[in-house]
Amino acid sequence: MPQISVRAIDPVTFEPQQGNGHANFIHDQAAVVQIINTRLRLFQGEWFLNLVDGLPMFKLNPSIQAILGGSGNANNIQVIINLITSRIAQSPFVTNVTAVNASYFNRRFKYSAKVQTAFGTVVVTNSPGASATIAVTN
Repeated sequence: MPQISVRAIDPVTFEPQQGNGHANFIHDQAAVVQIINTRLRLFQGEWFLNLVDGLPMFKLNPSIQAILGGSGNANNIQVIINLITSRIAQSPFVTNVTAVNASYFNRRFKYSAKVQTAFGTVVVTNSPGASATIAVTN
């Protein structure tokens, strides 16, 4: 019996999949992967029901740190690493975020981390010029 089930999201359109009953739901590790991916794609202030939830990409409030618009100095890079890592760590069934690596070169930010979940390990990566991916490792 699965511990967590969520409706699958189409990987191209990001729309919830409809019409196939239980076949449209994913469980456990696949569900956690989708939740992490969704949490990283939600920008702060984007969801009208909770304007505080989301990754703070833009400075909506002067007292809130934002990812975009800052220089690439070491302090700003560490803030970005902390924001992304915190967003992942607060996802349901995530137990630990380890092996965080990040770099900033030529105005391109690269991030990767191993994420321990209640169902196994997943790897979160974002490389310049490519979309973010989350891979399941065994």
